[in-house]
Amino acid sequence: MFRIVLPIAALTAAFLHSPLPAIAQGSVAGTYQVDGTNPNGGKYSGVAVVEATGQTYLITWTVGGSKSVGRGVFLDKTLAVGGVLGNGGFVFAMSPKNGNLEGIWADMQRGTTLGAEVWTRVK
Repeated sequence: MFRIVLPIAALTAAFLHSPLPAIAQGSVAGTYQVDGTNPNGGKYSGVAVVEATGQTYLITWTVGGSKSVGRGVFLDKTLAVGGVLGNGGFVFAMSPKNGNLEGIWADMQRGTTLGAEVWTRVK
């Protein structure tokens, strides 16, 4: 758990301009088509479901038959997410753009190069 919390805090701090959290204008909750790029340039697609859970969000991805789960917070203009996939973890920073979300992610075990995802809202 500690391995996930520290990278989330660092990633959130890097993308936020205000020191205090702001309540999101509108909700990022919904279902999204995911189009991503791995750090090695490989492409993938899938679905992300974002559920509001009080002051946090629960995000469930289904990509290539694999399911991963993350927990996020929306601060200022960034959805910061940490989660697990198999025996590893990941961190995301996503920003709203035209009703969708776009951002970057890092693998917590081999995270020296960033991947990217675009989430297109489907409902």
